[in-house]
Amino acid sequence: MHGQAGQVVLGTRWAFTAAVSNWFGQWPNLLLFFVALSIVLRMASFGHPNIDGDETFYFLVGQAMHDGAVPYVDVWDRKPIGLFVLFWLIAGVSRSVIAYQVTAALFAGMTALVVARIARRWAGGQGAILAGTVYLLLLPLFWGYGGQAPVFYNLFVSLCALLVLQALPTLREGGGLSWRICLAMLVGGIAITIKQTALFEAAYFGLFVAAVLYRSSMPRARLAGTVLILAAIGAGPTLAAAAWYGLAGHWGEYWHAMVTSNIAKQKPDTITVLARSLGLYFRIAPLVCVTLLGLVLGSNGGAAHGDRKFLIGWLAAATLGFLSVPNFYMHYALPLLVPLCVAAAIFFSRRDLGIVAFAVIAGLSYHWYYPFARRYTEIAQISVGSLARSIRQHDGGGGLLVFDGPPLLYALAEKRFLSPLVLPSHFNYAVERNVSHLDTSAEMARVLAAGPGVVVMPVWNRNPRNEETWQQVLSYVSRNCRLVDAQLSYEYIASGLMAVYGDCRPHRGTQR
Repeated sequence: MHGQAGQVVLGTRWAFTAAVSNWFGQWPNLLLFFVALSIVLRMASFGHPNIDGDETFYFLVGQAMHDGAVPYVDVWDRKPIGLFVLFWLIAGVSRSVIAYQVTAALFAGMTALVVARIARRWAGGQGAILAGTVYLLLLPLFWGYGGQAPVFYNLFVSLCALLVLQALPTLREGGGLSWRICLAMLVGGIAITIKQTALFEAAYFGLFVAAVLYRSSMPRARLAGTVLILAAIGAGPTLAAAAWYGLAGHWGEYWHAMVTSNIAKQKPDTITVLARSLGLYFRIAPLVCVTLLGLVLGSNGGAAHGDRKFLIGWLAAATLGFLSVPNFYMHYALPLLVPLCVAAAIFFSRRDLGIVAFAVIAGLSYHWYYPFARRYTEIAQISVGSLARSIRQHDGGGGLLVFDGPPLLYALAEKRFLSPLVLPSHFNYAVERNVSHLDTSAEMARVLAAGPGVVVMPVWNRNPRNEETWQQVLSYVSRNCRLVDAQLSYEYIASGLMAVYGDCRPHRGTQR
C-alpha cells in the first residue's frame, strides 16, 4: 500500500510538471507570463512623476511635439529622433506618466519572451524561461525600472537577433532577401534611431548575415547587391530622419545633436568613472559568471546546440557598444542584459546547478531592489504636486525656468519652454557646458534677461555644477525673487531639496 501511494504521488508530480511544461511551451502563454511578471515588478512605480530625469524629459518632449515643438530646434538633446517619436506616440494616447511606464513594462515583457525564444536555440525550456525571468529581475538593478531608452530598444535588437537566427537555413542556401532578413535589418535600424550605441549590435548582425551569404552558393555579383540592399534597409530610418531635417532647413541643428555634441561632451573625472564602474561591476558580475559557466561547461539538462560563435560575437558587439561611451552609468549596462541572459540560459538549463544559479541571482536582485515599495511613488507625487502648485501660484507672468529639478514640471505647471535647453543638466552640469549648438552661459543670460517669473533650483547642487550658470541664476533669484516653497524632489534612486523662487520682479534688477 505504501509503495502504491508513493507511485501515485510520483505520478501526480510528473503529470503536474508535464502540464506546467506544456503550458509554458506555448509562446502566447509565455508572453502572458512575462508581461504579467513585468507589470508586477514595476507596479509600485506606476504614476511616479519623477522616476528618472531622463525618461520624464523624453516624455515631456513627446508631449511638446504634439504642441508643435521640433526636437533639436525647440528642445535640445543628443538622443536620436526615434526615441522622441516613440514618446510622441505614447503621449498621443495619454499625457499621464503611467502611459509611458506601462508601455515600458509591456516592452520589457515582450523582450523577455524574445530572450527566451532565442535562448531555446542553445538551452532547454527551463533555461529559456529562467533567462527571460532573470532579464526582468535584473532590469531594475540598472535603472531599468521605468522607461530608459534601452528598455525600449532592447526589444528591437533582440528581435533582430531572433529573425537572423530563424533565417539561417535560408541564408545558408543563398537566399538573402527573405522577409525575415529584411525585417531584421529594419528593426535593427529602428533600434539605432532610439540610441546610437545600438549601431554596434545592428552592424554585427548585418556583418553576420553577409558572412553567411558569402559562404553560401550565392553568386558574388548578386551577393554585393544583396548586401547593399540590406545595408540600405538598416540605414533607412536614420537616413529618413536626416532627410526630413535637411528639407526642413534644420540640418545644422540635427548634425550637431547627432554627431558634434557627442564628440564635444566632456568626460567625467577619473574618480567618478571608477566609482560608477565598480558599482556596476558588483551588480552585473553574478550574471557574467553564469554566462561564462554556460559557455564553458555547457548544459547537462537541455538541448544545448547551435552555433555559439554567433552568441559570442553578439556579446562582443554589445560590450563594444557599452564601452563606446565610457561614462558607466548604471543604465548603460541595460543592453548587455539581453545577450548575457541568452548565454546564461545554457547554464540555467543544468539539472544540477541551474536552479541554484537562478536563485542566487534572484536573491541578489531582491537585495538591491525591493519592487513593492509604493510609498516612494506616493511621496514623490506629493512633493512634485506641491512644486507644480507653487509654480502656478507664484509666476508673475514671466514663465518657468527649471535650473534643476523634475523636467516634467513644465507640463504639470503648464508652462512654456524659455529655452531649447529644457533638460536641467544641460544648464547646470559642468560636463554639459557648451555641448549644444548654443553657448550655455550666453543662453542663460538671454533667458534671465527675459525675466522668468519662477525659478526652480537646488538648495545644494547634486552634480559637479556649471559655476558660470549657477552664479547667474543665484544672482537673479537673490535680486528679483523670493523663496516660496522647498520640497524634497524624489527620484527612484535619489532625492534632492529643491527650492522654488517665485513672484520674481525683474524690473528690480534683472541679471545681465
